[in-house]
Amino acid sequence: MRDVRSGVGYVDTTDSSVAGRSAAEKALANASANKCDLALAFCGGNHDPIAVLDAVQEVVNGATLIGGTAVGVISNEGTGYGGYEAGVAVVSSGRIRFDSVAIGGLNSGEQDAGEELGRMLAGKSEEDAQAILLFYDSIKNAQPLSVNLASQLIRGIEKGLDGPHAPVLGGGMLRDYQWSGSHVFADGNALTQHAVGLVISGDCSVHHAISHGCEPASDYHTITSIDGPVVRELDGRPALDVIEDIIGSGAAKDWQQYSLLVTLGANHGKDPYGDFNENEYVNRLIAAANPDDGSLILFESDFGLGEKVQIMRRSNEHMISSARTMSASILNEIDGKDPFLGIYIDCAGRTSGFSGAGAEEGTIIQEMIGSRMPLLGFYSGVEIAPFAGGSRALDWTGVLIVLTED
Repeated sequence: MRDVRSGVGYVDTTDSSVAGRSAAEKALANASANKCDLALAFCGGNHDPIAVLDAVQEVVNGATLIGGTAVGVISNEGTGYGGYEAGVAVVSSGRIRFDSVAIGGLNSGEQDAGEELGRMLAGKSEEDAQAILLFYDSIKNAQPLSVNLASQLIRGIEKGLDGPHAPVLGGGMLRDYQWSGSHVFADGNALTQHAVGLVISGDCSVHHAISHGCEPASDYHTITSIDGPVVRELDGRPALDVIEDIIGSGAAKDWQQYSLLVTLGANHGKDPYGDFNENEYVNRLIAAANPDDGSLILFESDFGLGEKVQIMRRSNEHMISSARTMSASILNEIDGKDPFLGIYIDCAGRTSGFSGAGAEEGTIIQEMIGSRMPLLGFYSGVEIAPFAGGSRALDWTGVLIVLTED
């Protein structure tokens, strides 16, 4: 007999309180439950996050509740990124545990905050821990823009966990395409400069897969000058000059357009000149380009001096096909199992409105995964998933997570 009850609710309305309450009530109704143990809640950036959170809390009444603001929401019932979406997923189970902890102070040091969060997560983790969900505030400062670096946060978490642990999966919360701010739902509050971790334990299994969307557009280039996320030189030349040699100096009218055109990719495969395999690449989005000194500012700081990278072309066709392949792969993996929740964390740049793709990549997940189980996802700033031996911050990806009942 099935132990788990789960459901998802989705609404699109300008009233923040109505959005939170209606989405939560729909989720409970779809789960055929009057209470739950876990609630995940995401809302578009035009909503008042506190009003949404308060309304959801009134409905789920004491359940562990995490989530935050997002560029948009993906669900069985609807997918959108106009800023007024709200989605809630609920899970009720007597054999699965959901334990959350949160830490603040990301703007004072992501790695230090991550290390403390890792110790807290270790205290909640037992032998039957299956996964750790991680959501964090993407924005350090809105003006001038600076971001909280997920690579440093994860490095700290790994140190704090101090030993073998369940896989860490998650994403960075983001309010809108203007990077004006973000909120994380944790400890009953809508918080900034915070990260929240959820340990999922008990009689369940957690499956995950990654969808990519970039292809190599160059041979390998060596990083010869770098300072954190700022790549100053490739092959001893200003990094921007190298990129413009490949894509053309007139390809971008201003620095903001470089994030629409290319990424820097590091190939972690054994044979750098073997057949292209998207699953062996970590790509980094270009947050800004400085024409004065030719430097590039990446969204993360995990590339190092001497690292070999390639200029990667963002391919809408590859993105769509990769989403289909990923969905089919994970459905094959869970064949014969009983899925009770799908969670999709999708880079906000992959929407058709931003990327110019002819189809919504999120609706592929909605059709292939949402037709099989309750589905809730959000459009993120950064995605996090296991890669090459440990969890990594990823860019321009979709991370699909499916929970099945044992």
